[in-house]
Amino acid sequence: MEGTLSEDDGLIRESNMDLNDNTADPHMSLTLDTLGVELNNPITSQLLQLDNSDMMEPIIGMEFDSDEAAKEYYIAYANRVGFGVRMNKSRRSRKDDTVIMRRFVCTREGFHSKRVIYDDGKKKRKRGTTREGCMAMIEVIRKDHGKWVVTKLVTEHTHMVALPSKVRPRDDKAIILGNVGLLHGESSGGFNNLKNFNRGIRVNPFGEGGEAQGLLEYLKRMQAENPAFFYAIQVDNNNCMTNVFWADAKARMAYQYFGDAVTFDTTYKKTKYMMPFATFRGVNHHLQSVNFGCALLMDETKGSYVWLLETWVAAMGGRHPVSLVTDRDKAMEGAITRVFPSTRHRFCKWHILSRCKQKLSDVYLKHVTLKRDLKECINESETIEDFQTRWEYILDKYNLWDNSWLQSLYDIRRQWATVYQKDTFFPELTVSRRSESLNKFFKKHFNAKTSLLVFISLFDQHLASQYEKEAQADFTTVYSKPLLRTPSPMEKQAAGVYTKAVFDKFQEEFVESLGYYVDKIEDDPIIKYSVAKEEDNHRTYIVCFNESDKKANCSCCKFEYSGILCRHILRVFFIVGVRILPEDYILKRWTRNATSNVVLEERVIDPGLSFQEQLIAWYNDLCLDAVKYGMEGAISSDIYKIAKVALQKAFAEVVAAKNMQRKGQQNMQRFARLQKMQYKMPLPKLQPKKTPGRVAPQDEVNRSKRSAKDDSVREASDSHLNGDTH
Repeated sequence: MEGTLSEDDGLIRESNMDLNDNTADPHMSLTLDTLGVELNNPITSQLLQLDNSDMMEPIIGMEFDSDEAAKEYYIAYANRVGFGVRMNKSRRSRKDDTVIMRRFVCTREGFHSKRVIYDDGKKKRKRGTTREGCMAMIEVIRKDHGKWVVTKLVTEHTHMVALPSKVRPRDDKAIILGNVGLLHGESSGGFNNLKNFNRGIRVNPFGEGGEAQGLLEYLKRMQAENPAFFYAIQVDNNNCMTNVFWADAKARMAYQYFGDAVTFDTTYKKTKYMMPFATFRGVNHHLQSVNFGCALLMDETKGSYVWLLETWVAAMGGRHPVSLVTDRDKAMEGAITRVFPSTRHRFCKWHILSRCKQKLSDVYLKHVTLKRDLKECINESETIEDFQTRWEYILDKYNLWDNSWLQSLYDIRRQWATVYQKDTFFPELTVSRRSESLNKFFKKHFNAKTSLLVFISLFDQHLASQYEKEAQADFTTVYSKPLLRTPSPMEKQAAGVYTKAVFDKFQEEFVESLGYYVDKIEDDPIIKYSVAKEEDNHRTYIVCFNESDKKANCSCCKFEYSGILCRHILRVFFIVGVRILPEDYILKRWTRNATSNVVLEERVIDPGLSFQEQLIAWYNDLCLDAVKYGMEGAISSDIYKIAKVALQKAFAEVVAAKNMQRKGQQNMQRFARLQKMQYKMPLPKLQPKKTPGRVAPQDEVNRSKRSAKDDSVREASDSHLNGDTH
């Protein structure tokens, strides 16, 4: 009987076997495991000494003479990449009970099940978990011809992997216990000290030397020079730096204008084993890439992504993006769902296509038209029905109905296929893929030969060149007049409102609209028109027009996702007599004034924050407004002087109000102290009244003597005043 035996079943010892267990020295194995480095057993550890840099990458369809040969190959591959291997599952034949399937996985696959811990009074050392849900695996199946063939393969890891070139499996001196976990090799200079999971930034970051300390000093210096510069550092339980995020004032300012659509890119890595340099990017009003912040991530886990996204949105003023595009990653998807529950999360379709090339490499080699058909299906499908028809055509044409990779893509098609994304704003009309200049920059500078601080300095220079290009585009927009191709007042209006780059896009739609004809198909309060091209009447678009408020929408949804009217609506406007663009169809983010006429609005601060957190939120809010003020005031000498005087006046008012509040608080404190002292002051004791009937005889005699004495004193005084002498 055919069945699956896994490590959880515990039916065979083989499925529990850790192929990287060093039983000869368990202490060393444990210590290296805490450093993210796992060593092979004595049989396979010899592979560490081999030069296997030219070893073939595993692919679907690879054949081996036996399952043991497949195991040895995958262990050798794991040694080159830098991760441990464990046998996970096996399957036996129903006929002769022989093994016909083996699955080998990363040692960090899955999660440890929660076990009941019985308290016997003994202190137990808390062990760290080595399982974190890594999906890397290889599965081989024995075919009828006796060969073992790779049928399933996942090469991506959810954790950082260690480069084995720095591993010395039997050298005890290579281990330094404590918070610092260094292996033999360079500990500073370039990115060499970042090559292992617990090295570089994570190793002794606040000690003397090292790139992490230099990075911290750089961030502090930048914030000292510009208080609006934001940075945050995440540390682990050992006070070791794990993730870093920073954003300058211009990045935070740009997000206020263009933060509706954001791309979160983590694909920039020195090598596929290295920590990613993550960037948040958007598109400005000149259709140029604009930066919203950067990060260095030591691991790509859900916890790290949650911290980064929460930190980033706090730095950006708390406003969530409308749409967010990322690569397909389970940890990242879980973090986005938690931090941005109302944001439309999309997968980068160019990343999807590149993964298709990897997953379907054998089909790509056999059929050169597959790549073109997939692109057309993704990019040119006008309707959902059209997409599904094209998709099924591809599955039929290339016999891919049983392909699990394509089936998994189809299940999540709403997150990457263009036709399912048209109802949410994301201006793909700008750049269809990542900035080519940015790609060239990372390929040139993001490598092991460039130190971390040098790279960041070069990246700052790259951003400065982007800001310069934006300034040049502003100048071109203001001082050049675009060439009008029609006498239409709508085209003239658009030329005066939009930036040059956006007007070129609008003008293309406007001119193309002249080649379409319109048929009215429904005449209700909402008039429906069928719009089609003269020579392509089989592809029609439905435009609904409301004559009362001059609003229209088209089945192509171009305005919804790009913010620029489509040729179909423009043609209907011409037919119904709309000669000027309605204000509702002019997005400010595309106009010349996208970054001007700033209103310093009062942002809502979460009432649930503590007072200290509210102080930080107010400070960040004022810093953002100060950057706006500086950008508006630093245009010319005259405007600068006016801005300076106004700022000094406002500062004096703030100081006066602060002093007034402080004086009021002091008066209140003084009043409170007086009240407190009054309640503490003892009251005078009152003598009890005595009734005449109860006066003691002796008291009455004493009273008579005092009365007689007083009378004699008064008589002597009167005689002296009247001049009597004795």
